[in-house]
Amino acid sequence: MNFILTRSDNVCWLKLLIVLLGVGCIPQSVADNYFKKLEPGIITRTFNDLIRRSHPNYWGNFNLDPLIKPGAIGLIDRSSGVFQFSGEYLQNYEVITSPLSEVMKLSTEHVKESKLEANAQASNAEVGQAEVKASWTLKKKGAMVTRWVLTEKLHLKDAGRVIRGNLDLIRSLAESESMYDYSTGISQGFGVITGVIMGKGGMNIASLSDRSTFSISGGASSIRAMLSHASGDAAYNSIESEGNVLSFVWPAEELKSDAGLVPVAFTFASLDGEKVIMSWVKPITDFWFIFNNHGLHYVSINVDYTSAGSKHRVEEAVMPLSKREVSIPLDSTNVNLAMDYWRTGTTVQTYRWKTPLGTWPTGVRHIDIKGSWPMYPSFYIREEAFSSK
Repeated sequence: MNFILTRSDNVCWLKLLIVLLGVGCIPQSVADNYFKKLEPGIITRTFNDLIRRSHPNYWGNFNLDPLIKPGAIGLIDRSSGVFQFSGEYLQNYEVITSPLSEVMKLSTEHVKESKLEANAQASNAEVGQAEVKASWTLKKKGAMVTRWVLTEKLHLKDAGRVIRGNLDLIRSLAESESMYDYSTGISQGFGVITGVIMGKGGMNIASLSDRSTFSISGGASSIRAMLSHASGDAAYNSIESEGNVLSFVWPAEELKSDAGLVPVAFTFASLDGEKVIMSWVKPITDFWFIFNNHGLHYVSINVDYTSAGSKHRVEEAVMPLSKREVSIPLDSTNVNLAMDYWRTGTTVQTYRWKTPLGTWPTGVRHIDIKGSWPMYPSFYIREEAFSSK
């Protein structure tokens, strides 16, 4: 059966759908014990990690909160990664809708998916309507699986400009959430949802105990449309489970194929004072270059940038088989990296960023330096998959 528990706690889930096979009534004290077994926030943090395997700059919407929409103003809780809606949207904004055709299949360790089981008596002519069952075994507490057919992407038009035009509104809302300081401005973590990917069918499943199982049954074409194929109507007939399973399934009702779309994941722009950080995924105070010299060249490094209206330069030397870190401020623009290799003749390699703000979500660029004399040197920027070769 599907048991819906409404609960207010520090992870701010609006609804927790616990699928418990054979249990007709669950006292609150018993339900509380299930959640005490897992560290608060671990479910949403794990889901965010899964989502970022395929969508690196996104936050997950594990509980399928319908309030996740472009233009929504609010706070992302740093401990759980849950978006807390302020109740207000931006003013004077436009949302652009784009088609999407993507199947998301992600899971943690300790998850085993069984082959799709079909009714052996179904004829070939009936195969589209034959009853099938998709099943998963979640062997460890905290194991998770997510399956989605994504069909639409929504995003704010000119998000940066629109957000800056709503700074007064955002500032007042941040102050009411204790996310504003008169000396430093708006704190990171408070901002605006800028984009959402929508799914027509799928599920988020997490195990709250060791050795849980989850299965979903329905017509073959409907189940495939829900879990693995962009065409057709997503629907299912029934859900079963054993053990303690937390699940959010769409469509939310059995035998319903016209449920529309649901938000699965989203991008978020955070404010830092009055600076807008697009694609924000974590707090950052500076931008960092991390140089790893895997070769035998001595490398002289210059990082030139503009900050607070003035030009600056950081100089550093990276010895062979060593590591160096260089930081620059968040408002840095026109960043130019030059690496001068100490070898016979002059070899200087460069790379340029107009502005890291909003394009370096983690605030870091790892730069791997390779090559030993007489080989020609090269460098590789991990986050951008760029090679100088």
